[in-house]
Amino acid sequence: MTNHQLERDFPHGHPAASDYDPASPEAIEWVRKNVSPLGERDFPVDHPKALDTAGNVNHLTWRAGTDPHNPHREEFTGRTPEQAAGVAAMSAIASAAAAESPVTIPLDAAEINAALDAKRVELKRDILTAEEYAAVVRDVHSRPRDPVSAEDVRAHIDKQHRALQALLTRGYNRNTAMDIIGREGADSVLGDLARRQSEE
Repeated sequence: MTNHQLERDFPHGHPAASDYDPASPEAIEWVRKNVSPLGERDFPVDHPKALDTAGNVNHLTWRAGTDPHNPHREEFTGRTPEQAAGVAAMSAIASAAAAESPVTIPLDAAEINAALDAKRVELKRDILTAEEYAAVVRDVHSRPRDPVSAEDVRAHIDKQHRALQALLTRGYNRNTAMDIIGREGADSVLGDLARRQSEE
């Protein structure tokens, strides 16, 4: 006689099982877990967040950066009060020792380009190393600046806009026009265009 075990089509307590008994503990448990008279559940039966699970965590408020199970910890970092106090003390020491970086004065691109060109002529080569480039810019920044009035700034900006507009009307795209103005300067561009118009 052979003893073989047959695989069940449905688990004990399932309504489609051949040995289904609605009064059996398995059937009652199956109904408890799988039948939802009020409709689809947000969480399965016995899930910690399910409303009908004893001791569920739905009463906890989950604010961003906080752990409701550890409300004594610092928000977003999770540090204990002792750790937070230590970090605050270190930050205060670092802040007291920090020095604010000096604000650099904006420079005209034509001035920078002229200084870079002079450096290239001096070295007799077209390509500068990163250190040489930085030294030229640093030197230009370190020179004393002449005071500039608001009218001079407005006139300078107006001149650049006129040069840009003139190049755009001659068919250059914006990037190429800005490159030409940066390389040659607005005065040179406007003078060259005025000369061409007088010749035409």
